[in-house]
Amino acid sequence: MYCLDSSFVVDFLDAESEHHEAAVAWMDEHADDGLAAPSICTFEVLRGTARAGDDRFDRATEFLRTLTVLDLDLETAVAAGALDGRLHAEGSALSARDTLVATPAIEHGYTLVTRDRDFEGVSALEAEYYDEP
Repeated sequence: MYCLDSSFVVDFLDAESEHHEAAVAWMDEHADDGLAAPSICTFEVLRGTARAGDDRFDRATEFLRTLTVLDLDLETAVAAGALDGRLHAEGSALSARDTLVATPAIEHGYTLVTRDRDFEGVSALEAEYYDEP
């Protein structure tokens, strides 16, 4: 199963994005696979599309409803805190936002689909970079 970062969702939905074609190509290959997104990513996408003031919010909402949303509950928050502590001790801490994206993917055993290279330092996370040829 795959966990979609907000960078992927934005690029997939925005035909003007320089990474749109790569996101569409990835989706063409994986549309029948299980797809999820952390709740923080769904908010980021909806926040950005709501501010755009056109039909993007409705299109984003429609797409996000097709995904399994991975909620931030207490157990996920505990796991995120532990992950942040380990990464900090290793000298490769993520931002709070990226920690809250990585944790549900790790906890569920999903591959994170992103173009954010900040995740490369997280050995417990399997990440797939859709913008690579």
